[in-house]
Amino acid sequence: MQRTMAARWAGLVLAAVCGLTACSGNGGGEDTTGAGPPGGSAGSAQPGRYSGLPEPCGAVGADILRELLPGAEAEVYAGEPMVTYDTGRRVGCEWNNTAETATQRLSVDYQRVVSYDADVSDDDQAALDFGERASEAGIPSAAPPPTDPLAPRPLDGIGQDAFIDDRQTASEPGERREITLAFRNANVIVTVTYAVSTTLPEPPLDSEQLQQRTRDVAQRLAEGLDG
Repeated sequence: MQRTMAARWAGLVLAAVCGLTACSGNGGGEDTTGAGPPGGSAGSAQPGRYSGLPEPCGAVGADILRELLPGAEAEVYAGEPMVTYDTGRRVGCEWNNTAETATQRLSVDYQRVVSYDADVSDDDQAALDFGERASEAGIPSAAPPPTDPLAPRPLDGIGQDAFIDDRQTASEPGERREITLAFRNANVIVTVTYAVSTTLPEPPLDSEQLQQRTRDVAQRLAEGLDG
């Protein structure tokens, strides 16, 4: 599964670049990247699958919020919308819970990619943008993904492409972890960030559990795009 994912990741940017240049050859797959409707011009790329974005503060279920932000006040679960200038292109929401010995922060960010190049479809532009973000995060592209559960790595099963990054920040006497999971569906890129900090030296934060909670949010958002 990991080698399959690595191979797909390595071909992500190549496939998107093929959308920029009329890649030829008989690869056995259907090539619809640059195709337009009958009678359309050759330089008219297809619009993206999604023409709008969901309401972000309502995108995460109450059951998941209670698990990620235990014991929070009711108003915390309502979330705070991200301030953006074009809600048709970008929306987000953030939830913050502060307790005596721990704090949790969850944020979701939706970006709908629109190509301004008549020869590049919105989906292809999103694939290029996502590939650049993955590269900046240190996600391996050519080699098999690392087996270290704390290393940045690509993921299967969420959207068309996804990666996760788990970072630890020491804070005496406690600990802080921040999990970032980004995924792409067609021309929409979604980023989920879940940060937890504690003032207690023991027990240490459970990275596997925090990653799974972040994946649960991302999976819910991916399903919501098509719901």
